[in-house]
Amino acid sequence: MAGAGQTIIMIAHERKLPELIKLIKKQRLVFEGYRLLATSETGEAIEREVGLEVTHLFSGKKGGEIQLCGLICTNSIRAVYFIRDPETPAADEPDITPFYRVCDLNNVPLATNMVSAVALTHWLGRKIPAESLSRESEEAV
Repeated sequence: MAGAGQTIIMIAHERKLPELIKLIKKQRLVFEGYRLLATSETGEAIEREVGLEVTHLFSGKKGGEIQLCGLICTNSIRAVYFIRDPETPAADEPDITPFYRVCDLNNVPLATNMVSAVALTHWLGRKIPAESLSRESEEAV
């Protein structure tokens, strides 16, 4: 497992979680190289569906997103995936607002939708040899 500066935060609103899971499965090789942190709901889904180890903090309902947001200030977070549902967010889903500020202040990339998540994943995987990534994509099909 990776150490400081090699940690990614993963959060997804309930309706967007399947899309995030699909991206992680497709680009598993990229995510295997990082320590993953998540709220308990997102972390449990990633572990169950993808089989990657995820460190869970509190659930979103208990302020887990606040715990994760605070970690960004420690300079140990490489990137944040906060895939939100702007159309029909549930009242008890994590709030993204603090992440905008803390990520901007600390120059941490933040993906909030699937297009930005794909671009961020590409950036995170840029040092992985292309033949390894293409081989992984073929195996996933």
